[in-house]
Amino acid sequence: MASAEARRLVPQLDIEQILKEAQHRWLRPAEICEILKNYRNFRIAPEPPNRPPSGSLFLFDRKVLRYFRKDGHNWRKKNDQKTVKEAHERLKSGSVDVLHCYYAHGEENINFQRRTYWMLEEDYMHIVLVHYLETKVRLIWCPHFCCA
Repeated sequence: MASAEARRLVPQLDIEQILKEAQHRWLRPAEICEILKNYRNFRIAPEPPNRPPSGSLFLFDRKVLRYFRKDGHNWRKKNDQKTVKEAHERLKSGSVDVLHCYYAHGEENINFQRRTYWMLEEDYMHIVLVHYLETKVRLIWCPHFCCA
């Protein structure tokens, strides 16, 4: 029922435009869902990329490729210095939880991130979208130094 409700909330999106915009910004949950639901129209990567640049998007099948996170980048580690420190969130489309999102920050460049998404809907849970992006830090100028 939740998936039918989520589909009603999301109009058909322009996937080509979404892919262009992914070069410079994080995708919205509805855009991510559109890509994941139409995964058959894209190439599923057979192996993880080696140090992909900012703006890169990859689709993986978790049933086929278990270690899709082994991408050659150094990510911030937990206190044990072995395990990658990944935060987890559930993302909504409208008021419905539709996606898992795991994200990691670069060790050398904290503005470089990897976000990994997959749908909560069982028919699509095996397909993973991985997005790499270097975020630009925006500094706010305030004469009272209260906004920085």
